[in-house]
Amino acid sequence: MNLDYLLIDVFTDTPFGGSRLYLFPHGDGIPAGLMQKVAQELGAGETAFISGVGHEPGGDGAGLRVFTPSVEIPFGGHSVLGATFALDHLGLRDAAAAEAPFIWRLEAGLYEVDTRDQDGARTYRLSLDRPEFMGQYFHRDKVARTLGLDEEDIAITGLPCEIVSTGLPIHVVPLASLEAMARISLRRRHADEIARDLGFGDLFVFTCETEMADADVHCRMFAPHFGIPEDAASGAATGALAAYLIKHRLVKIQRQVRIISEQGLEMGRPSRIIAETSVAGGSAVDIKVGGQCVLVGAGALNVS
Repeated sequence: MNLDYLLIDVFTDTPFGGSRLYLFPHGDGIPAGLMQKVAQELGAGETAFISGVGHEPGGDGAGLRVFTPSVEIPFGGHSVLGATFALDHLGLRDAAAAEAPFIWRLEAGLYEVDTRDQDGARTYRLSLDRPEFMGQYFHRDKVARTLGLDEEDIAITGLPCEIVSTGLPIHVVPLASLEAMARISLRRRHADEIARDLGFGDLFVFTCETEMADADVHCRMFAPHFGIPEDAASGAATGALAAYLIKHRLVKIQRQVRIISEQGLEMGRPSRIIAETSVAGGSAVDIKVGGQCVLVGAGALNVS
């Protein structure tokens, strides 16, 4: 069996930036066990498999299954965007269809991606679930130990560690500075303690200090329990962060808010993620996250 794939960098306009995605456009008939072995072998943060393209004209788009090196996940932001980019690259959407939102069927539900051309660049935007605030995590000491930091690096912000979901639960952790961000040294044993408390030990860390002049936040994502020591770009997490920033009045509140996140700089894979949201009653609604995609390569795996 030969499995064709595309190697796509998502949330960047430059090769070797953003999040690396292995995308298999013809996933019909591949057993789930083999999908997981392929994801483990390739080792990217996400590996995704498309099914059902062209099978249901006028229907719900196509199916998508997303795997980390360790486990299948119900939803993956950069997989959804990269898969839409792949359809365009392979000519599997005609020009008229490309103007309309494309619907992806994932385990977590239906997700819509729209496409926009701006200044000669094609941008893909994913509509996320309405944000759900699932509670604060009051053990800053455990979070600080997990990150190899002092508890004061978190406490000085005056902000909570909070779990927010826009499709997946994200543990949002505030830090005061880029200097503290640079000192992070993840400790898996302490992440395991958080996982026992919450059911997952992953941390999405942000500061409002940035390196790029037009960025609003600087972020790092650690997901050791999904087999991802650090993720260079995290779409769903950025959507959750947008809701957090609005709730805690860390951005100017107006009817429409646009937030630019920089991520992956410490990994040498700079990413640019744009979150756009409406605000109603002081809360984020209708959150979309997006960015550009770059085709880096293509190939095939021989798994016979």
